[in-house]
Amino acid sequence: MNCEEYRTQLTGQWGDGGAEEVRLHLAHCPSCAQYYRDLRLVKAGLYLLKNEAEPAPSLGFAERLVRQLGDLSKAPSVAEFFERVGRRFVYTALVLTSLALLALALPATGPVRGLTVADIQTTTQEALLAYSDPIGESNVQESPDLAPSEAPAPTGSNEGK
Repeated sequence: MNCEEYRTQLTGQWGDGGAEEVRLHLAHCPSCAQYYRDLRLVKAGLYLLKNEAEPAPSLGFAERLVRQLGDLSKAPSVAEFFERVGRRFVYTALVLTSLALLALALPATGPVRGLTVADIQTTTQEALLAYSDPIGESNVQESPDLAPSEAPAPTGSNEGK
């Protein structure tokens, strides 16, 4: 048998030393011997508690008890709780739905929403048009630092216009 089985036997016998086999185990196992001592102390404490007289209720005990029971009836009920939670749920759903509709109604660009990739590409194309020279002459002086391969390429003329 293991220690747990011996402890179960001791608890079932409620503190008696029990069979000779249990007593031999208690002599050789310090943790089970400590368990047996604790069990005997609990039994002695309960015995002393049983012999002690029960306390008498204090003056006004019944009145205080009735008053506290009356206060319990004034406590909010479960239905009120679920009504409050339900209202909060409905208000939250209303706010979230309003935000979703507002997000759909706002334009794709503007002060509220940021730039998209298409907006950035458009400004790049506009910048290229601003630097193109329709006549073929350029007021931009070529930098001596730039190699011919790095120099800006001339753009096409507007002959078709």
